[in-house]
Amino acid sequence: MPPRTVKLSVTVKGQLQKKYNAVSLKEINEQVGRWIAADARRGIRTVHIAVDDSKAMRALHVRPVSGKATADKIKRAIDDLWKRLAPDYLVLFGGADIVPMFEVVNPSHDEENGDDDENVPTDNPYACSLPFSSRKRRSYLVPDRVVGRIPDMMSDNEPAWFVAYLKTATSWTSKPAHSYNKKFVICCHPWKRAGLDCIQYLAGSGRPASRLFISPPTSDIWASARKQLSARLHMIKCHGSQLDARFYGQKKKRYPEAIASATLKPRLKPATVAAAMCCYGAQIFSPADPAAIKPGEWPLASTYLRKGALGFVGSTRIAWVGDSEIRCADWLVAAYLKSVLGGASIGRAFLESKQDYLRWINQQGHAIDLMDEKTLIEYVLLGDPSIQPVQSVLHPEKALSLQERRQRRVARVHMAAQIRELLPVRSRATTAASAMAKKVFNKATSSSAKGFITGPKEFRTKPAAARVEKLNTVLPVPSAARKRPGFIRSRQSLQYYWSERHVRDGHKQIRLLKAETDQEGNLWRTSVIHSS
Repeated sequence: MPPRTVKLSVTVKGQLQKKYNAVSLKEINEQVGRWIAADARRGIRTVHIAVDDSKAMRALHVRPVSGKATADKIKRAIDDLWKRLAPDYLVLFGGADIVPMFEVVNPSHDEENGDDDENVPTDNPYACSLPFSSRKRRSYLVPDRVVGRIPDMMSDNEPAWFVAYLKTATSWTSKPAHSYNKKFVICCHPWKRAGLDCIQYLAGSGRPASRLFISPPTSDIWASARKQLSARLHMIKCHGSQLDARFYGQKKKRYPEAIASATLKPRLKPATVAAAMCCYGAQIFSPADPAAIKPGEWPLASTYLRKGALGFVGSTRIAWVGDSEIRCADWLVAAYLKSVLGGASIGRAFLESKQDYLRWINQQGHAIDLMDEKTLIEYVLLGDPSIQPVQSVLHPEKALSLQERRQRRVARVHMAAQIRELLPVRSRATTAASAMAKKVFNKATSSSAKGFITGPKEFRTKPAAARVEKLNTVLPVPSAARKRPGFIRSRQSLQYYWSERHVRDGHKQIRLLKAETDQEGNLWRTSVIHSS
């Protein structure tokens, strides 16, 4: 029998039994069986296992999780299963109340003036082969595994959330690339320059880009935009809010609704691939939550999956984007969708988008910043990572394709290791470096950078009130150059951050100015990043 691709699906039996009655569990398990059988026909061996099931885990010679199934314990069980099965894909089966997310410190946290997310829920540690340590960001920042989560609904014991998506994951077929020619791309008015860059990146150099819908639109364009919701590729660069089932546009002081779950439900077409740069884009919350902005409405990510979308990529907290240029979440989302259109599985496309973004930063000679780090942590893939929306090879189940897949996997593991080597070591800046904040701010907002520093008049920045980070990046020295005098062995710099936060009509808007300098305060580069 030819070798098969392996997909590991992990869940927590105790949590499932606590949430669902026997009839619902039977319905879910029957659909899981159909999913596994469909994967087998595709040449995929799917191992679906509860990490707290002693009998099933011991059959694989792996210690089961005992006591409360925390993210740490589940991660260790997955690492042990990885050694036994060497899977190509990992599925986290259930929402965060079944398979908990990790909570890690928000790198860009600024309680007073900026990003007030203290912690970030994330699946990134599951996607990393290194043992997890909350004190070592290297252990969870750079993924090297292909991971996706199939969520149900928080605090809702209706099995349809699982069953509906599992039917999609069972019946999907790869489509010709032209099936995704029609696209729904929408962007807030102030960010349209970066939005245009995103769709041009999707199209490729010299090729005509898709239409970009601006929110808020004129009334005649709005009708056309709603019709475009039937397109099979969605890219959304709008505002999102916590416990809100809508995304919003913006123009000056107006934040009109851009997409709502009620608008999306009747128009969404099966086999859609969607990704959002919006804050809280991938949040899953109970429609019955009394704190929900519109109780009873489905979260948008859940709406996509319940109504036939193949996958959804989004952030769990406040996201960072660009206005006049592509930044942070823009890069991740655009790269993910482009990889999907090129024939990658949604899981591989997601992994590539994170790694390739970091590699690009390194290739430019830049240092990863705090917003880049948060973006990598908070972005998650909801859906079966093995799904391949666009046809790439005629016979993906053949042995050659399997070997190619494994070669890609090994290459990505090596790439992650190389990227981790170039992660800067952050430390508290000296008093002298902090004292230069006002001087650096004046340089950053002077003639060469003035075009960056625009925005609502309500924003006020205190030049001296900067967060200052000292960075040291150890650069690997080629063996032939190790004894050469003067060879650069580290990259040292200072990063200055100024944040401004404004809340209008219930919408939190954050603008952040970043400047990077050498140790003497000589300005290297500046950029402005916005919350979505």
